[in-house]
Amino acid sequence: MGIRIKSIFLSFFREFFVYHHRSLEFRAKIFAAIIGAKLDPDEDDFAILYEISGEIYGDDENRRAVLIQTTKEYVAKVKRKDHLTLDALLLSIDHAIKTHKRYSAKIDFDHLRRLMIGEEEETLIQQRVYDFLLYEVKTYSVNK
Repeated sequence: MGIRIKSIFLSFFREFFVYHHRSLEFRAKIFAAIIGAKLDPDEDDFAILYEISGEIYGDDENRRAVLIQTTKEYVAKVKRKDHLTLDALLLSIDHAIKTHKRYSAKIDFDHLRRLMIGEEEETLIQQRVYDFLLYEVKTYSVNK
């Protein structure tokens, strides 16, 4: 099975086949919020995310592929406003951090900064998302 088809399959059934799928899903939401804040996300954004996923998951190509596929799904929903806006995504992240404070440790701001590229208007929106996430981590971090 090709890596693309396999990642789509694993993404669709991630609850059953992906170890700690909720953690991976949370990370995907974080990355989708930063990428989705851009006016027109492109493949370069996901190439950077692929590099970042290697730093998170090492050689586990399945987890890397599922993270990228899940992030793409969230970004597509935000861009289509298909039952999910950027605000709704941020509220979902807020709820997840409030419920599972340990998730705040999964937000790596160095990774997020690497994704903050583009036109000034885009980076301004990305900066607002970044600041929101920073506030969330400071407020709910288990390492206060």
